[in-house]
Amino acid sequence: RVLPRVICGRGFTMQKIALFAALLLAIVAFALAQGPVVLTSENFEAETEGKAAFVKFYAPWCGHCVALAPAWESLATKVHGSIDNAKIAKVDCTVEQELAGKYGIKGYPTLMMLKNGEQIPYRGARDEDSLMAFVKNHAL
Repeated sequence: RVLPRVICGRGFTMQKIALFAALLLAIVAFALAQGPVVLTSENFEAETEGKAAFVKFYAPWCGHCVALAPAWESLATKVHGSIDNAKIAKVDCTVEQELAGKYGIKGYPTLMMLKNGEQIPYRGARDEDSLMAFVKNHAL
């Protein structure tokens, strides 16, 4: 069924507005799907099982975590479509205190690759290229 052809001003019809809104929602959904997976105690096991999961344990108030965020988001976008058995994720330790305790998180950000039950700490540079090299080294 087609929306009625009502003029909404400036030559925009309801169909054009509906199409624009649908396109905008699709773009937002796609952009959100590309970011790091948000891990909680409810989804942690399911999301990390069977993959090399590079996890950022962070606190929102931490300046170093805030500085790392753009590189982490970009890394997640690049890894999402290019390395099938890898996942980029993050845990807000102010909310998920149980997970932080389970993984022995003492400072923020703590970056750790979880693969086949092994915890591999990351201690390298925090630029995107160094992070990607670590993912490729441990996921491929």
